[in-house]
Amino acid sequence: MLVKDCIQGLQHIGIPTKKMEASIAFYENLGFQLMNEEEQVNGGAVAFLELKGLVIELWELEEDRQIGAIDHIALDVIKIDELYQAVKELPYPIVSNGIESLHYWKKGIRFFIVEGPNQEKIEFCQINL
Repeated sequence: MLVKDCIQGLQHIGIPTKKMEASIAFYENLGFQLMNEEEQVNGGAVAFLELKGLVIELWELEEDRQIGAIDHIALDVIKIDELYQAVKELPYPIVSNGIESLHYWKKGIRFFIVEGPNQEKIEFCQINL
C-alpha cells in the first residue's frame, strides 16, 4: 500500500489560542462558519470553523507556548491502521503516542503525527463515521 492512497486531502489547520471568543469572531468575520465545538480532555475549548472546504481548528492553550502560529496541518485519511504501518517505514519520526484517539466530532477521531525535516507537524487524521 502506498501512503498517498490513504490521503484524501487537507482536513484542517490547527491554531492554538488564548482568546477563543475573539478568535472565533475573527474567523466568522472573514466568512468562516462555526461547525463544531468540543471540550479538550484537559478542559480547554476546541472549535472548528469552515469556509469553502478550508477548516481551521482553534484550541485554548494554557501553557506558555507561541500562540497564533500554525501548530499542525492535518490530512484527512482512510485506513489509518494500514497507513500507520506504511508511515512507520518512512524516515520521519512519529511524535504522537502511536495512533491516538479523541472524542471530537460525533464518534471520535483517530490520528497520529509525524515530524517533517523542518520540525513541521503533519497529522494524519481519520474521523470515525
